[in-house]
Amino acid sequence: MSEILSTVKDACHQALDTVRDLSRRAPGTITTQALCIGAAVGIVSYLLLKKRYRLPPGPFALPLIGNLIAMSNSEEPYYITLSRLTEKYGPVITVYLGPVPCVTLNRVDVVMEALVKKGGDFSGRPYLYSMEVMTEGFKDIIFANDSTAWKLHRKIAVQALRHYMSGAHLEEVVQEVVTKAVEKMLAEPGAFNPHSLNMMLMFVMLDMFCFGGSKDFDEPKLVAQRDFFDKFTTDVGNGFLEDIFPPLRYFPTKKFRSFSDGLDEFLGYIYERIDEHRKHFSPSNIRDITDSILLAQKQAEQEEGSGAMQFFTNTHVGQTVLDLFAGGIDTSRMTLDWGIYYIASFPEVQKRMQAEIDTVTGDRLPGLADRPRLQYTEATLYEIMRMGTVVPMGLPHKTAVDTTIGGYEIPKDMMVLINHWALLHDPEKWDRPSEFRPERFLDAQGKLISRPESWLPFSAGRRSCLGENVAKPELLLIFACIVKRLQLSLAPGSKYDYKPGISSFILHLPKPYEIIVTERSAGKV
Repeated sequence: MSEILSTVKDACHQALDTVRDLSRRAPGTITTQALCIGAAVGIVSYLLLKKRYRLPPGPFALPLIGNLIAMSNSEEPYYITLSRLTEKYGPVITVYLGPVPCVTLNRVDVVMEALVKKGGDFSGRPYLYSMEVMTEGFKDIIFANDSTAWKLHRKIAVQALRHYMSGAHLEEVVQEVVTKAVEKMLAEPGAFNPHSLNMMLMFVMLDMFCFGGSKDFDEPKLVAQRDFFDKFTTDVGNGFLEDIFPPLRYFPTKKFRSFSDGLDEFLGYIYERIDEHRKHFSPSNIRDITDSILLAQKQAEQEEGSGAMQFFTNTHVGQTVLDLFAGGIDTSRMTLDWGIYYIASFPEVQKRMQAEIDTVTGDRLPGLADRPRLQYTEATLYEIMRMGTVVPMGLPHKTAVDTTIGGYEIPKDMMVLINHWALLHDPEKWDRPSEFRPERFLDAQGKLISRPESWLPFSAGRRSCLGENVAKPELLLIFACIVKRLQLSLAPGSKYDYKPGISSFILHLPKPYEIIVTERSAGKV
């Protein structure tokens, strides 16, 4: 190292001497030759002296393109490919998304090391141009970096969720909306794809929680926003070239222009509902999640000299509401798509769920108080979440400092992805992981076992899903109410297919399927 430093030092002195000599011969000018020498020395010095990292191994990557072509040409989804690559490279693998290096974590021990043991090191979010546009400058919770503002918004959001999506209110809304969804299903004349109805169920439910909104499944505004959101989720899941190749931001693709136009309309819907709440806001009558967040903004305004308002502008309010509204819809409706598919595909599982639910509830709909006695039903929900890994690579992390993981060095600002699919299908952690078996979550007495370490559908650590404690009871109640009322089966001629139908950078959805439903005599309430 001392020899390299001496060589660089000598080269720098030689370049300076050349520049001085040229300046004496041509006062007031610096020749192109001198500039070239200086630039060359600078580049050499940088390459020789920049810090070297022992990055994790990974497959060969093409210049600029990286591993994108190899991933897109693979017959299997990329998260499964990464899981297989652990046999060659180990659980920590470097891949290139275009020119951008990315470290992927594919086993629970290295994931827990990163997210829990070294949570602060991996708490950032990488810069994505599309997300900057969507979040109006990262004024949200999901994609914002760990900061004072982020901690404030997350705390307020968690409090709002716990208050307005829990207890009797959660139970009342779920039962009412599921009843309407069941009536819609029973009105279908034959086999049908439940995707749009599943999404509308979640859309209506979150509209009620966030805005005290309409219970009408045919409300035109809700239908329009549902249709946009369905396309929006798919577009985001497949990614944008503008995130990888910056020049395209000045000449955006047709796909990105469509995304931007639709986003303006969707944000307009959110801000319109917030403005309606402002007109009738009363601190003594907090009606829903939006009112709760507006109350927090009012309280921030009263904290004179605290500087709190710089973290709680109207845009912050809008983005916090958007996170809860859109986030509450998206993963839940995808879990619902998988859940209906699995329940219809495995009649023996459905029969056992119905027997348990009927025994516990009698002639009424299931409620939250029944949860401790719906052990098999909850085990089925956990298996649905394991098999239907709706966000297989989670949301990207970014290192806040130089750090290490699994014995490798990871530089600051490196993108890090968690392969949740690999965790939830690890053959060392799960017996016959490709099989749908709810009983894997039960002990010999039929009681729920402690959550397996590798069951992390909501991630872990400080960036874990803020809605986990709401989503599990909500989804359990939705499935229990549907299975109580209906007998579900796949359309004639259809058969269960383990392989996903839609796999993208973010999404993992079942292939389009159709079901037939009939009303259960034991389910009439």
